[in-house]
Amino acid sequence: MIRLAHVADVHLGARLSGLPDYPGCPDIDATQAAYDAFDALLTRLIDGRYDAVLLAGDLFDRHETGPRALAAARSALTALHDAGIPVALGWGNHDAESPLPARLRLPPSCWVAPDEAPASCSWPDLGTVVHAQSISAANQSRDLAVNYPASQPDSINIGMLHTSLTGEHSRRPCAPTTSQALVDHGYDYWALGHVHHRMRVRDTIAYPGSTHPARPRELGPRGFLELRCGDTITVTAIDTAPVVRELLTADTEADIEQRFAAYAAPEHPVVWTLAGPAELLGPAREIARSYPGFAVA
Repeated sequence: MIRLAHVADVHLGARLSGLPDYPGCPDIDATQAAYDAFDALLTRLIDGRYDAVLLAGDLFDRHETGPRALAAARSALTALHDAGIPVALGWGNHDAESPLPARLRLPPSCWVAPDEAPASCSWPDLGTVVHAQSISAANQSRDLAVNYPASQPDSINIGMLHTSLTGEHSRRPCAPTTSQALVDHGYDYWALGHVHHRMRVRDTIAYPGSTHPARPRELGPRGFLELRCGDTITVTAIDTAPVVRELLTADTEADIEQRFAAYAAPEHPVVWTLAGPAELLGPAREIARSYPGFAVA
């Protein structure tokens, strides 16, 4: 059984926006959270002894061009190499806008997909071939999937692409294509990036979502997808984010009390975004004081 990790939209250096700040609110470092999520991801990959990692774009955030993000990426890829875990990396649209990919020193076991045309990376020991193309332009409008190579016989064939598909799940078009066009290649699985919500488009096509909830609307757990590859591919979501955002829908204070009381004690801070009358914000924050680890935005 081959175990692969499908990761995307790490956005190293991205700040968590829209975090509340009021007396009694849990202390959440908006900058550190992305790095904590990345560290948790790396620990899980190495301790879990995954066979390989598929990194489907936006390792970097276009707004962060400093040395910390570069050092974190270099350290992580080196640690994976030292652990004997190869990486197939395809750049995304944020990477295309960042100067950091060009400055990243890569270990020998990290294969980077070219941006001029699709190419294939073979892992013979795993019986796996990865077909991928990197994004070279911030606003890539071409359908890159059409030129992906044919499926290789007697191998697990995985396509990797940073794409918005037909656009209904993304604010920004990127290498648009259709799920049917991907299916037509006959690959065993498509590892996509760009959409920040964890989502199975079809049985063989998925987004792992982002590794941390940078934006207020990025609700629910974050992390990566584990692929167990045998006669079929089984996909399991693995959560690693140090902060979780949830929607708090309420019409009365009693509704808020009920929601808090029904929620199990969180392992990590939970940031509720209030969806209800504005006058409930104060009472909701007061109620949150009785429940450690919760904040209300």
